[in-house]
Amino acid sequence: MIKINNFDADAYDKYRTKNNLVHPNPVTSGDERETFTEYVLTVFSDDIKLFIARQRDEQEYINFIRGIFGEALGRGPGDPVWKLIQYLENESDFFYCPASAKFHSNEQYGLVRHSLNVLANGIKLAPVMLSGEIDMYYLIVSCLFHDLCKVNMYEMKTRNIKNEETGSWEKAPYYRVSDSYISYGHGIESLLRLNKYIAMPDAWNQAIRWHMGAFDQSPLDKYAMDKAMAVYREVLFLHTADMLSSTADETQNI
Repeated sequence: MIKINNFDADAYDKYRTKNNLVHPNPVTSGDERETFTEYVLTVFSDDIKLFIARQRDEQEYINFIRGIFGEALGRGPGDPVWKLIQYLENESDFFYCPASAKFHSNEQYGLVRHSLNVLANGIKLAPVMLSGEIDMYYLIVSCLFHDLCKVNMYEMKTRNIKNEETGSWEKAPYYRVSDSYISYGHGIESLLRLNKYIAMPDAWNQAIRWHMGAFDQSPLDKYAMDKAMAVYREVLFLHTADMLSSTADETQNI
């Protein structure tokens, strides 16, 4: 049996009603408190999937993520997450950069869409893969910001592509890693950047460190990752949510 902490199901339900996202056959609160919370979490995941199913602009993504922390989590103005979001809005390309240069979501808005996708999948996976008390604040923060290493990482260039219909060569845009980009490595860079703003628990730091699984390890890292997965359920959880998003849900643009 799991227990959900730091998620205001009533507030999110009211938020959905205010924004005309009323779902059919709502579960009432009161004696059905746990059922209601679990139900709203499922609806929350579905809302995210529906939101990213349509192409959005930068401001819409900003508003949506702000709504998650303001409405679903009820975080006040003193919460450090707002400074992180302010940084991402004003000093980074998080809300419009790609998630990769040539793999999943290698397109404009790819990173924010991938991050929301991981959150939507994570919410569905949490009751199955995690146990005990689940702090939704850290779960949501980890899912949304597990790839902070990719912030200010890519640049757009052009290259010549042959048009197979006309036989002519045409300039086409593509993403590449900037020559000025330097990091401590995928998972480590992400957790270091995140912890500048939010002091994350060890379990979620380990989850962010190893969310790439075998794709981000040397032979010497294997023991460390296996040990982290054995100790913290969050590690396999975030890796699974990330892989489900990047390999099953998202496309690659050649």
